Amino acid sequence: MSISKRSQSILWKGLAFLLLLMVPMLVWATQEEKKKENPPPPKVQQQKQAPAQRQQAPAQRQQAPAQRQQAPAQREQAPAQRGQAPAQRQQAPAQREQAPAQRQQAPAQRQQAPAQREQAPAQRQQAPAQRQQAPAQREQAPAQRQQAPAQREQAPAQRQQAPAQRQQAPAQREQAPAQRQQAPAQRQQARTLTPTESRQQIQNLNSNRAAMKGINRNPLPQGQVTVRGDGGRTIAASGGRQFQVRPNGTVERVSLSGGRTAAFRPDGRVSAIHAGGMQINHGLRGERQIVTVRPDHSRVVSMGPRRGYLERPYSARNGRTYVQRTYWAGGHSYVRVYRTNYYRGVPYYGYVPPYYYHPRFYGWAYNPWRVPVYYRWAWYAAPPPWYSYYGGYFTPAPMYPTAALWLTDFLLAENLRLAYEARRDAEANAAAAQANEPPPPAAEGQGYTSQITPELKQAIAEEVSAQLAAEQQGASTTPQQPAASSTEAPPGALDPGRRLFVVSSNLTVSTIDGQDCELTSGDIITRLDDTPDNDNKVRVSVSSSKGGDCGVGSTLMVDVNDLQEMQNQFAEKIDSGLKTLADNSGQGGLPPAPDTGTTAGEVPLPPPDANVDNALQAQQSEADQTEKQVQQEAAQGEPNYY
Repeated sequence: MSISKRSQSILWKGLAFLLLLMVPMLVWATQEEKKKENPPPPKVQQQKQAPAQRQQAPAQRQQAPAQRQQAPAQREQAPAQRGQAPAQRQQAPAQREQAPAQRQQAPAQRQQAPAQREQAPAQRQQAPAQRQQAPAQREQAPAQRQQAPAQREQAPAQRQQAPAQRQQAPAQREQAPAQRQQAPAQRQQARTLTPTESRQQIQNLNSNRAAMKGINRNPLPQGQVTVRGDGGRTIAASGGRQFQVRPNGTVERVSLSGGRTAAFRPDGRVSAIHAGGMQINHGLRGERQIVTVRPDHSRVVSMGPRRGYLERPYSARNGRTYVQRTYWAGGHSYVRVYRTNYYRGVPYYGYVPPYYYHPRFYGWAYNPWRVPVYYRWAWYAAPPPWYSYYGGYFTPAPMYPTAALWLTDFLLAENLRLAYEARRDAEANAAAAQANEPPPPAAEGQGYTSQITPELKQAIAEEVSAQLAAEQQGASTTPQQPAASSTEAPPGALDPGRRLFVVSSNLTVSTIDGQDCELTSGDIITRLDDTPDNDNKVRVSVSSSKGGDCGVGSTLMVDVNDLQEMQNQFAEKIDSGLKTLADNSGQGGLPPAPDTGTTAGEVPLPPPDANVDNALQAQQSEADQTEKQVQQEAAQGEPNYY
């Protein structure tokens, strides 16, 4: 049945009328539900809020256009927000679990707030300075990136040093209280006494000197006394003399006219004398080293009565300068050349091989031999005195799988031979000492603190292999055109890859707590630092030592120049051992060596200087006279003019 158009119109109008009636009812129902959920405020509060609402009305009318503009964007964001709702519901349990911890942190955050507010002005003041530093930091960034590879290379060495540093930490903590106690005394200023007080001080110092030894047995001269901050005294005596006295009353140093000085150990024995261009150093056991700098900048160095050298400038090539040393040892002379290098303003001398073997020979010495060699050293049949004396410290290997291990025993044997000769010379010096000079402590013969272990020998053999590789590389380059080196390059003794050193001559050193001890040839030390301190010294640890020397495990301060000399002697003795291998190839149990020919070194080897032995003898006679004169003048109560 069809409905007329008039009926359809009436039907639609009725439906529209019903909808219009339902809308107010729905609005009323919605408001009632909201009232139940949020009860309206009391009438008083509504009255109070009304003025505020009237004040907000203009601002709300101004915001209405912006809100209408934001409505389309909000409608577009609605689907994305609905998509995020499930993830937010999943996060809700975790947020509820974090709420108690956040509530616990709230009091601490409130306590920090005042401090943060106080720091804010200082931070605002620092901001301009930080902005000024920003360009400089950006300029430094490329250099820092360039340093990064070197720092990564140093990281393994630093990790190796960490155990040693941890072992030193307890000793450093023990020293801290003593250092804190010394600090107040150091802060005290020196005080000059009156003449009466000075006489009383000197009288007190001289009251018990008869029980002391050496120079300490002699009475101190009268003079003006200054009490130093460390408790010691300085006496300005007649004749321009000055006496530095330790807090316990022993003489530490005497300054004489003409710039001459004499230093003394607490037991009264002389440790060093400086007079003009001559420096005389005495070891703990009586050995003596003399260094004389001549007006032409050459040096004469005596290392005992039968050994020393004359050093003088040699040549300059391609930006490098060299010196030559003519050695006198064993009744004959020989010459060596050293390359001069400056680091932090200090000159160092690095050994230059006089010639190179062909690369194949170095490869034969570097790589393992085809079969191990059971080698018997010549001094096995008739042991020399040095081997009998140090037999408990050094034992040669029963067999040699590589030339590097053979060279290691060759190196150690040569250094122990030198140690025995230095000991014999020290005993001769002690016998010729003055009657008032106390004898040095006797060297121990068998009470060794350690024996050179196979593991330590293997570590030295690795250093030998590194030296062979360096010389093989030098043999492969053109010796006539050496590359120019930087004038501020660190010396080889500070190479991070080379830390083990074999002591090559007697050396008096100090431990980190200031006590003196002695290293002798054949002791083995390990360098701990890569950068020297202000006194040009680095820390080393004793890895192996003989009886009476610095104890194994002790930490010492050693001058970098002394380490460089050890490295020079190490390289020289390796070259001497290579010559023995080449000259005795296939003989005496040694395997045949290939291609033992040689090529010229970096610079030609000059002829030895003549009469070096006479120069050394003259220097020692002059040192004897200088020591006698200085010690007499330092020991007497009134000056003795010559």
